[in-house]
Amino acid sequence: GLPCKLEGILGSPLVNGYRNKCEFSVGYSLQAKPTVGFMLGNFREGVTAVEEPVDCPNVSEIACKYASIFQEFLQQSDLPVWNRFKNSGFWRQLTVREGRSPGKPLDVENLEVNISEVNISEVMLIAQVSSATFDDAVVNSEFERLAKAFAAGATASSPSLPLTALVIQDHQGVSNVAPADAPLRLLSIPKADGEPEESNDVVEARIHDSISNLRFCISPTAFFQVNTLAAEKLYSLGGDWADLGPDTLLFDVCCGTGTIGLTLAHRVGMVIGIEMNASAVSDAHRNAEINGIKNCRFVCAKAEDVMGSLLKDYLNPLREEDEHASEGSNKEITIAEEKDSSRDNVPENEGCSGQDPENDIADSNCPEGSGKEPQSQLQKDCTSEGNSLAQPFKNVVAIVDPPRGGLHPTVIKILRTHARLQRLLHIM
Repeated sequence: GLPCKLEGILGSPLVNGYRNKCEFSVGYSLQAKPTVGFMLGNFREGVTAVEEPVDCPNVSEIACKYASIFQEFLQQSDLPVWNRFKNSGFWRQLTVREGRSPGKPLDVENLEVNISEVNISEVMLIAQVSSATFDDAVVNSEFERLAKAFAAGATASSPSLPLTALVIQDHQGVSNVAPADAPLRLLSIPKADGEPEESNDVVEARIHDSISNLRFCISPTAFFQVNTLAAEKLYSLGGDWADLGPDTLLFDVCCGTGTIGLTLAHRVGMVIGIEMNASAVSDAHRNAEINGIKNCRFVCAKAEDVMGSLLKDYLNPLREEDEHASEGSNKEITIAEEKDSSRDNVPENEGCSGQDPENDIADSNCPEGSGKEPQSQLQKDCTSEGNSLAQPFKNVVAIVDPPRGGLHPTVIKILRTHARLQRLLHIM
């Protein structure tokens, strides 16, 4: 039998075209045509053929159109597509990330999936390449042509497609899973009608999305829920189950860009987010600032390195009545969600984020290394006014949202055995 009551399944408000992030492989079709889409099988089984994203209900119309624009560009490119058998080539992958602006509630029962009705206002394109053996002049020329092709394709589409940022990720490995040191390069996007190119003064590439009337900043490699509308329902339900209140201290473990903690911040006394991805933590700080949220603090570190010290620093010594109260607490609740497979690129039990910080585009407010922060850093990173480290929080809750590899055993033990922790929610 089941170890707990099964509450049933809550459906996504949007079923078709809901993904705000799609990663398209670049390769050859069964007809040996350069193609942007999805592989037909497992490479370990000898399958390398790629076919277009036709009849893929969860892929958005915008993503499919940009895949088509890129595929058309590849037919005329002077550089080859990636060959998985030979581990050679240039063009490897296209990632399309979409951002939704706040708007009126969607009539999901009569919704036709198109750009205007789902309020998609920003798009980031990330083209992954392997440039090591190619001439720099040829590569730069192709990048210029690529930017023009995407800009022209976006303008020619009806309605026109949003295009906010175009990023190149240079990766030399065998698989498309890029390591932490894979460089990122932001390309200028030409304006329409032959106007001069936009100035590339910015040193960051980011788009924005909206959850529960909050605006979130998203950098190229930061994790963000792939189903934005379902995430709103998920976070609200998680907050209800956590029994939050103004006397609650909420730990958001593996917090990414801070979406869970920030959407629940108005329901608690304080939020402590923990994330090892420097880029995501930088986004989380920005997200708190742009939404005017003052009771959140984000720590850039592996959860296993700081979880114990944070619990010690933020909680008063256990009182006898607290110990008795905690005995009957409901300690663990599980909520399921669709995972972004790119979060699984980190070794199992290694920290809590599958995303790697980019090293060229986004700056970071994180300390060097992943060990414990000094006390001065603990005080500095707290974004709320007048919050001391030790406060009389009566309710302590942890929400964990790790990659599929799961939490480090040290974190699991600390959370499951700490006497003050009232509830533990696992988003899986």
